[in-house]
Amino acid sequence: MATQDKVAPKMALWESVKTTDKAFTKTQELEGRNVTSINGMYVVQRATETFGPIGKGWGYEILVDRFDQGAPIRDKKTGEVIAHEQMHTILLKLWYVHGGKRSHVTQYGHTPFVRSSQWGAYTDFDAPKKSLTDAIKKCLSLIGFCADVHLGMFEDETYLEGLDLKKRLEEAGEGGKQEVMEEVKAEFRAWVENQISVINGTNNQRSLEAIRKNICAKAREKAVVANYDPAEVERRITEAAEERLQFLNEKYGIAHQ
Repeated sequence: MATQDKVAPKMALWESVKTTDKAFTKTQELEGRNVTSINGMYVVQRATETFGPIGKGWGYEILVDRFDQGAPIRDKKTGEVIAHEQMHTILLKLWYVHGGKRSHVTQYGHTPFVRSSQWGAYTDFDAPKKSLTDAIKKCLSLIGFCADVHLGMFEDETYLEGLDLKKRLEEAGEGGKQEVMEEVKAEFRAWVENQISVINGTNNQRSLEAIRKNICAKAREKAVVANYDPAEVERRITEAAEERLQFLNEKYGIAHQ
C-alpha cells in the first residue's frame, strides 16, 4: 500500500483505512453470489485506532429509529394473514475528529424484525442492535474504512494473496521476511510451471491464444505480489504458447482463424 506521503492529501485518510484483515471477514453465498461481511467490532476497533476513543475522537447520534410494516405473512394452510413483516430502520449521524476538525456522515441501517420463515413468522429481538452495527459500518465505509471489501476486491484471488503475503511478512518480522519471500517466490514459480503445463497440454489451436491471454493476465498480477518482473513472466508464457502452436501447426496443419 502506498504511504500517506505518496498519495493525494485528500485521499490520505481513505488510503490509511481501506485495507481489511481477512481474519475479521466472512464470505458466504447469498442468492447465488458470494457476499463478504465484516465483523462489526473490528470496524469499531479500526475507528478507535484512527480517531481515538469513542465519545472523544468519534461517536454517533441516532436521528431516526422506527419499524416499517412490510408484506403480509399468511398461514400456509388457510391463507389467513397472521402477521406482517417488519423492518427495523435507524438513521445514524456518525461524527469524527480528523486533522483537528470535526466532521460527520449519515447513513441508514436496516434489519428484519419480523419476517417469514419456513416455520412461519419469526421475530428477531436483536434487530435494533444489528441495525446500529449496520449503520456504523455503512457510515465508516463512506470515509474509506474497509473499502477493499466494499469495492469488491475480496472477489479478486490475487488481491487476497497479496493480503496474505502482507500478513505473513508482518508476523515473520524483520528477521524472517527474506525466508517468507523465498517461499512466495517458490510458490509462484510452481504456479507458472503448472500454467505452462496447461499450455503444453492444449490441443486446440484456436483456443490456445485465449488460454495464453488468460494466464498472462493472472501472471502479471501474481508476479507483482511475488516481486517478479511481470514482463519477463509474460514473455516466458508467450514463448511456451508459441512453441505449442508451432507444434500443433506442424502436426495438424495451420488452423484457419
